[in-house]
Amino acid sequence: MKTCTFRASLLLTFILYSGLVFGQGFPWDEFKPRTLKEIAGMEGDVDKRDQKENNVVFHANILSSRVRVTYTGTSRAISKTKTEMIRNWCKSMGQTKEYADSYESEFLFIEDSVEYWLPVQKKVSAYFDKELTKGDAIDLYLVRAGGIRTAGKWDWMLLVEEFQKPKV
Repeated sequence: MKTCTFRASLLLTFILYSGLVFGQGFPWDEFKPRTLKEIAGMEGDVDKRDQKENNVVFHANILSSRVRVTYTGTSRAISKTKTEMIRNWCKSMGQTKEYADSYESEFLFIEDSVEYWLPVQKKVSAYFDKELTKGDAIDLYLVRAGGIRTAGKWDWMLLVEEFQKPKV
């Protein structure tokens, strides 16, 4: 696919997605059920030339996903590397600096005994203490921005856009 066509498709996808999120409320049904393990295992989406250490990739297919995890209540500031990656991804997607800056913290979640640190928007994490207790099962609504290859594996940047307690 030519670079111009790829960039145009990427920008159009993001504009349409942003319009849904900001114009008409959150598009709950646009997020497909997946697992974090499944998303992390999608290394086949990355070109073999990008398998070098410290390489960064951004994805055109943001894989809007709904994943069921366990909330641990543990958080930390996002690293400078991840903050820079989020900003660069937002810039490449035509998104605002304010959107990028809304990701200040990442939270620890568990799926099938595996720990995942995921960046969560400040406006979303503000409800965690009010609505959740440690050990609660929750559904996270997230997008795949890309990843960075360190220590021989990909650390995927999955940005949490929203959450809900399971209805079951």
